[in-house]
Amino acid sequence: MQPDYSRQTLLKEIGAQGQAALARGRVLVVGAGGLGSPVLQYLAGAGVGCLGIVDADTLDASNLHRQPIFALADVGERKAELALAAVTRINPTVHVELHTMRLDADNALALIRGYDVVVDCSDNFRTKYLINDAAVLAHRPAVFASVYQYEGQLQVYKPEPRHACLRCLWPDAVADGVVGNCAEAGVLGPVPGTFGTLQALLTLKILLGLSGQLDGELLLLDFMNFSSLKLKAPRRAECHAPDCAHIREIARENPGIEIALRSLADAGQRGLEVIDIRTMEEFAERPTAARHIAMPILLADPGLLSAGREFLLVCATGKRSLAAARYLRTRGLAVHSLAGGLQNLEV
Repeated sequence: MQPDYSRQTLLKEIGAQGQAALARGRVLVVGAGGLGSPVLQYLAGAGVGCLGIVDADTLDASNLHRQPIFALADVGERKAELALAAVTRINPTVHVELHTMRLDADNALALIRGYDVVVDCSDNFRTKYLINDAAVLAHRPAVFASVYQYEGQLQVYKPEPRHACLRCLWPDAVADGVVGNCAEAGVLGPVPGTFGTLQALLTLKILLGLSGQLDGELLLLDFMNFSSLKLKAPRRAECHAPDCAHIREIARENPGIEIALRSLADAGQRGLEVIDIRTMEEFAERPTAARHIAMPILLADPGLLSAGREFLLVCATGKRSLAAARYLRTRGLAVHSLAGGLQNLEV
């Protein structure tokens, strides 16, 4: 059975010509989680010709309340491969390109250049700014969303005079961990679902050339009280489209910042003091022999670590420890992150 797009082609702004434009479209979705789930559902349903999916994570049971394209039986499987199966169920005519990897400084620019639009469905500031910088350098539109508990924001970047990139509004990325992500701060499932749905809508508008693409605007939504605020977000005067005065290249990762170990005992043999930066609740549930300093406390007072010593930061999956290590290195401390976190250690 072939997909039926008649309900959307009835719209005079779309028609057969617009549907053909969608079929030619190539969209890269970075992250197949709470934002990425509805983005993939609606873009596949609309008949976007090619969807690229970037995700290196495996599914955890705690993801399911906000990632409805997955099921309990899928726990432990790779999200990218599960997302491919979900898209195929929705619309088998959509071509899916899997990138089962983390977006990084080595692959971001080449990946984004291969698509018409990139949709940021990530859950950390480092990746958002990486997407932003690569989109600016590649002259590709990007659709951003950030979610915190019951609220969030939407922004569109296009290589045009009216559109600001993230660095026009916030020149420096917020250190991950200063503001919690869904895993740390909690979230009600429909909140990222709503923002992801709006990202899909904006992406379709870009592909179809429809008006109302948040041109030079930032949309803030708070679902606790259903308030909304649209702010002017102009491109900086020194930035002349399609180029940006502040982005010349993709920033590279600090060498040796991540260390892979089989056990925490191996860290001591390397002369590293281990610092467990998980929350008190996580530490109580799965204690380690490491010194415990919760991430917000450590970031607020880096002096808790002695200069002249070398440290290994650990968390559950390695994401928070990597973000903290990046920040603490800017403060002159010799810190590393346990690659993959405690979940990758031998029991």
